[in-house]
Amino acid sequence: MALFTFNCDESYDSDPHQDRERVLISAKNPYVPKTYVVGGFFSDNLAWPKIKRSWDGKNRRVGVSRFHASHLNARDGEYKGWGKNRQIRYAKDMLRILKKQGLRLHAVSCGMLVREYEQVVSEYGRRSLGNPYIACFKTCVAMIARGMNDPRGGFYPEDQFAVVLDRNQFQTEAVDIFNKMKDAAVFRDRNRLATCTAASSEQVSELQTADLIAYETFKLLHGARGGVLKARRSLESMFDANGFQGLYYGKDTLEKIKPKLEAALDCAPNGFIINLTPGWDRSTGDPTT
Repeated sequence: MALFTFNCDESYDSDPHQDRERVLISAKNPYVPKTYVVGGFFSDNLAWPKIKRSWDGKNRRVGVSRFHASHLNARDGEYKGWGKNRQIRYAKDMLRILKKQGLRLHAVSCGMLVREYEQVVSEYGRRSLGNPYIACFKTCVAMIARGMNDPRGGFYPEDQFAVVLDRNQFQTEAVDIFNKMKDAAVFRDRNRLATCTAASSEQVSELQTADLIAYETFKLLHGARGGVLKARRSLESMFDANGFQGLYYGKDTLEKIKPKLEAALDCAPNGFIINLTPGWDRSTGDPTT
């Protein structure tokens, strides 16, 4: 049996009146993000030590404690005072570390425009599927599990994957729903789920790679114009090197699952289980119950 790992993080637009550090919805901060993404990288446990070694080494050489995508994009925080050329060189070097792994490293992400979620799905339906983080998180888990059970994936029947998520205010709910998916007879791909834990990206630098893909996917959705998604060069440069799986909860997808969400009258909070159809087309993911 081989154990794979999915390191994941979230990205969203924070309240412009708050500090740039992570501030999510709470009683003291009622701001609701417009775009929400959960994303990360999936690979085997032979590749991750190599990535970590190169990633940590680069950070030491440039004199930063960790990679932080939004701060790098704004050139603030530890990157304050950096020129544009230094910023670009550093970003390219980090991308090169990831691209070097080729198809052994897969980006997985799920995102939504929160306003569309609220407009299409009733409050009860959103309670069942979960807040934007939980909805996107468990969809990423379902995507990986479905991919591992796809005969074309090349995985052995006993192979599983562990999830490591960057600590956040929803981490307890995320670990709980992962374990419920693992135990739920209605989740067809539950055999692939191993463990789920929360950790700090300062201590687990592999989570910093997740920050990169979550942020790039966020920029992809947040920058959409007229429904057209256009990847930034940094993300586009990975398309020919690494594997990608993604699902966007746009209006069409939300309309598809709305009847089942709102018909699940005995569903516990966050309890709606995402299955992906056998033979799922990864470019147009079709979530079902």
